[in-house]
Order: sequence, then structure tokens, then C-alpha cells
Amino acid sequence: MRARAFAVVAAALLAGCATMDVDGDPVDAAVDPDPLAVDPVPAPGSFDDLHRTIIAPRCSGQPGLCHNGQFEPNLSSPGLAFAYLVNRPALEKPTLLRVKPGDPGASVLVDKLRGRDVATRMPLGAEPLADAEIAAIEAWIAGGALRAPGRPAAPVLNNPPARPEIAIFDAGGQRLDRAGPVRLAPGATVTLRHTVRDFETPDAQIPFGAFVLNTADGRSVVLRPQATEDPHVGLTTYDAAGPMGTGDQLNFRLTWTIPSTVTLFTEATGARQDVPAAGLVLTPICVYVDSATAGIATIEIGRATITVQQEAP
Repeated sequence: MRARAFAVVAAALLAGCATMDVDGDPVDAAVDPDPLAVDPVPAPGSFDDLHRTIIAPRCSGQPGLCHNGQFEPNLSSPGLAFAYLVNRPALEKPTLLRVKPGDPGASVLVDKLRGRDVATRMPLGAEPLADAEIAAIEAWIAGGALRAPGRPAAPVLNNPPARPEIAIFDAGGQRLDRAGPVRLAPGATVTLRHTVRDFETPDAQIPFGAFVLNTADGRSVVLRPQATEDPHVGLTTYDAAGPMGTGDQLNFRLTWTIPSTVTLFTEATGARQDVPAAGLVLTPICVYVDSATAGIATIEIGRATITVQQEAP
């Protein structure tokens, strides 16, 4: 798991920050072979019929309506709307699904249409849907939220994890990275923290989290000198008492004391070189894996660097 997860880090450094599976392939939200196709005469009782009669005219049928591709969820075609709604976590209520097949009462789509315990009712700034229209959507959900009667159920998805927030704290618990670069001297102890959030996996059950500290030339600090595999990958541990970040708990941590001399690791060759820590500028990179079986990983590069200053006299 460690080697495969770090392969995601290497791939993402080349391609930019992303959510990927462990083979480096971007997660694809679309499940329809032709998500832009529109059936001009959809079957009665099908989702495509609901899209034609309710969703398109009120939410997405023309430019200017909110969900014609400008805002998530994208409801601009029946295929895209089905993929974005069924078994997908809601933005406003990320622990709940937009459409939970068989359960309209637990589907955030219905909450939004009825204005039930939500910040805004949909359609935004327009007349609410008629009760009969909402009832038709509820009946579709109660019947299994199928694309059409008799069709297979929508797949149970492994929704990709959210990108982590990275934070840097000193030994006293003060956050250091809010105002830009962090400046520390050798001998200082720093705690790197990150958030995790995955719909299917409780935080405490996330199987793998790690930091890498990269230099400007692409080498990495050896954080586990005795490790024979990926010595530059510093594993994070779950901390139930972690502080809050921006909207989520920073409950995975790695504590590191900056030595006077650090060992830099070149991944391509496996070479190690000891260099003075003073003068290094280190960029923290975080990766975590959402599930021990599915193995979808997400990566983030820290906004603030760590500059190692000369030792205090």
C-alpha cells in the first residue's frame, strides 16, 4: 500500500494536484457511455422523462439556469444529471447523498426542492416546483432511482476523497502557516497536520496518510532513515483530538524535529546525500488513501513552504 500510494504522489507532481486512483488515472464522474445524449421521446416514468418535463425546464434547459453546466451538479443532460445525482454526496450536506435510491426522505435533492433544513431552496430565486412535480421526483427515488423502469440499479460508487488541508504547527501548538512561508531553525520541532474526508470511510479508518518534504530540485527529505522502501515518505497517524482547520478537523499528524544535517533522497536513483539543513526550502506534500480495498488517493501540495534558517547562536 505504501509504495502504491507514493506512486500517486509522483504522478501527481507531474500532472498537478488531482484526485486519482492508485494507478494514476483520474476519477471519472460520468457513468453513461454518451452522457450528452438526449432521447426526444423518453419512456414514461423514466428519469429521462423527469429530466425533460421538470429538470430541464426549471434547472438546466437553457443558458442562464443554474445547472446548465455552470454549477455543480451538472444537470444539462439526462446522462450527466443521473451521474451527478444518484449516489453522489451533496455539497451542502456532505455526509448525505443527493439521491439515495429508495429513500427520498434521506435524499438532499428533495430537501433542496422542499426547502427543508437547507441554506437555499431550489430553483434559486424562482418559483418552487409544484407539489406534484416534487412528488414525481420522490416517487422516482422511492422506486429505486432507476434510469428507466426495469433498468439495473445505479452503481454504488466509491466517491473520491476530498483534497486535504495542510497545516504546520510549532511544538506549542501554534499554527505557523497562515501568513505564508514558515521560518524555523535546526532543532525546532514541527507538527505537520492534514485533514481527511471520504464519504464511505470514517476518518479513524483511513488506512494510509503521509507527508513528503520536497526541495526545489525535486529531492525529498528522508523522514524514516531505517526504511528500505520510500524512506522519504513520513507516515501520518490519526489524532482524534486534532485542532480544527478551515471547515474540517486536522486529525492526522506527523511530528518532525529539524536536524542540523538532513539526508536528501532522489527517488529515481535511490541516491542519498547528507546536506546542511540551513538554507533549505521545503514544500510539504500530503497524500492519503480512502480505502484499503478501493485505493482511491488524493494529493495536496502545501501553500506555505518551510525555510530552514541558520541555527541560533
